[in-house]
Amino acid sequence: MMSYIPVLSIRPAEVVALSELPDLSKDRMTPLILVKPWLGGGALSRGLDKISHGFPSRPWFAELDPEYYPAAGSDTYSEIEQLRDPAHGFGNWIEFVGQLHQAMPVLQLRGAQSSEQLLAQIDRAAELHHHRIGVRIDRTFGGHAALPVAPIVDLLALRPNIQFTIVIDYGQRDSKLLASAIPAIQDVIYIRERLPESVISLSSTTFPSAFGARNSQEIFERNFFNIVNSEVGGLVFSDRGSARASEQGGGGVPRPRIDLPTQSHWNFFRSDCVKEDGESADDFRERRIEAYGQMADMATESPDWDENLNVWGTQLIKITQLRSPFGITSPAKATACRINIHLTKQSLYGVDVSAEDLEEEWVD
Repeated sequence: MMSYIPVLSIRPAEVVALSELPDLSKDRMTPLILVKPWLGGGALSRGLDKISHGFPSRPWFAELDPEYYPAAGSDTYSEIEQLRDPAHGFGNWIEFVGQLHQAMPVLQLRGAQSSEQLLAQIDRAAELHHHRIGVRIDRTFGGHAALPVAPIVDLLALRPNIQFTIVIDYGQRDSKLLASAIPAIQDVIYIRERLPESVISLSSTTFPSAFGARNSQEIFERNFFNIVNSEVGGLVFSDRGSARASEQGGGGVPRPRIDLPTQSHWNFFRSDCVKEDGESADDFRERRIEAYGQMADMATESPDWDENLNVWGTQLIKITQLRSPFGITSPAKATACRINIHLTKQSLYGVDVSAEDLEEEWVD
């Protein structure tokens, strides 16, 4: 059952969070994975092996990450350039996805493609993937002009016998996303008229890039989806799994923070712990473990703590309460924890489940 299409990147926190989900959540989602090298280098197969291991025997969409640019001359550069070659209907890319277990291709829309090139790509994908083809229409396009919906849909409609899953992606936004509801409704109506058998999904992320005194925030992408879906019905929810659309650069060691998602908002528990002048690395490490423990205490004492949510992320917070080095001791692990809980909550949105339904054997 596809009730959720999280758009995830091959980054450690996101891959771990996906892998550690309970089966009930995995069964209700079809992730769209933005394919790029693991940790920014090497063959693409390394990260994809982790997806296959962490999300086994279930369908997922594979898209070559259009925002990833490897260094010229590297092995990765050569592999990516071959997959971006539009020859023979992006034959290299379509065949590459065909070798990935349970993967379905997402069309490449970047660049000045002709109508003939896009149709050739659709036809090539249909030859190898008879079940479904993904189309992510980027409405932000990395700061460039947003991709138009109607011309792309008009071309897709020339192949009425193919089932498309169309993700309209608004990218990184804030509360102003809600102002896009009327245009989104119009887009969905247009797609429904031209491609009545297609699956349509709305995606975005509003997870903040700065916190300050903020201790909570609404999940505006869920509000946005609910507004549009209440008007047109039958949509599939999508987001970035509470990750940001792009990675943030440097800025030093972030203060210890644990995030507690609900179905409608995020709670942020943030410490003031920073490295003091002359403090040794070992002393600072011990203080950070204590700080994370204190944030875990605050999370479990929150009115939004759900005792019935027995998943990897919540168990990790409980272990952090013990001031254990196996708990949350770094921003990366805190991020994986948040994403794991968020993915669970959104995959089960509006569904009543018991603690027993979510029980999984926890492995450190």
